[in-house]
Amino acid sequence: MAEAEITMRLAQRADAAALLAFLQGVAPESDAILLPGLDHVTVAEEAVRLSAVADRDDCLILLACLGPEIVGVLTIMNLAATPGVGEIGLVIAKRYWHQGIGRLLMEEGQYWFENYSTLDQLMLTVFEHNIWGKKLYQDIGFQTVGTLLEPAADGQVKPATKMVYP
Repeated sequence: MAEAEITMRLAQRADAAALLAFLQGVAPESDAILLPGLDHVTVAEEAVRLSAVADRDDCLILLACLGPEIVGVLTIMNLAATPGVGEIGLVIAKRYWHQGIGRLLMEEGQYWFENYSTLDQLMLTVFEHNIWGKKLYQDIGFQTVGTLLEPAADGQVKPATKMVYP
């Protein structure tokens, strides 16, 4: 039997239900997933959001799929308070951690940033205890610009690193 391959594609309006189900399923797997109100977002609202992002060159929602199943998501969202800066969010289902999916999504996000986006810089925040994540981001060219305390999904405030690219 042939191994299934991870495919990456831009999220579309039709992905709204599957994307919401994925995010609701993975939210308890990590203290880094902060999506307030996720349980109250309707499929119709998510579909509108996906449509709006699809038409922009300063936002990206990229899905990693194993067959029809979403196993990871990369978001790059323009920060209204900081024009020209896109904030990265990366979520991989726990059963697929440490299999290279995060790297694939991040590298594709960098390619989009360098070739299609109107953004000037990418930014992310990673909790200090996420050693694998910090290593990945450093390996692909992100630079540490500071440390801060960030709220975690478990209600605690934890030390984090702010990183930028380029």
